[in-house]
Amino acid sequence: MRESRKNTKKGNSIYSKLSEKEKEIIREFSNLVNSKKENLTFEDLIYFEKLKETIAPIKTKHGLDINNLLILIKEDLFLPVEIFNKKLTVLETVVKYLKENKEFNFHKISELINRDERNVWHIYNSSKKKHSSLFIIKESKINIPISIFTNSKLSALESIVVYLKEKSRFSFKEIAVLLKRDDRTIWTVYDRARKKNVK
Repeated sequence: MRESRKNTKKGNSIYSKLSEKEKEIIREFSNLVNSKKENLTFEDLIYFEKLKETIAPIKTKHGLDINNLLILIKEDLFLPVEIFNKKLTVLETVVKYLKENKEFNFHKISELINRDERNVWHIYNSSKKKHSSLFIIKESKINIPISIFTNSKLSALESIVVYLKEKSRFSFKEIAVLLKRDDRTIWTVYDRARKKNVK
């Protein structure tokens, strides 16, 4: 556990050097690299090549080894998609994982997901009643950046559906499988989120 906390501090230190645009590029590149999506389209491959070109100057500017950077960011700032389940809401799942698996305190979690600290405490207690055991993840198919949950306009479920649909380019059916939800629910949530963003 000490090693995990040490890596967390190191990862946050490196990550803090990046501009918001650089962070977004790293998130997308890391997610695409770690994704095990079966059917990559020609557009996906072109997108991947463009991201690789965009990453190069970031590596030079900050004097960082890109492989180590990706590992650290994935370890500390991403959530494995396998934690999402039928028992808990998306927000309950996120809070429980950050509290128990990452050992963040409630204040840190509230900062990461842009929620009131007291609300985070209640969410965590609710999650424990529904799902008492620790999440055990051996290998992740895709990683979700914690930063997507900071948009106060969208619910946690809306945020993750939009991210998986627009950034990771999954179909509604694939998203439903990943999040353990019904296909129609995913479509409805995505449609509602788009309307909110338009406004």
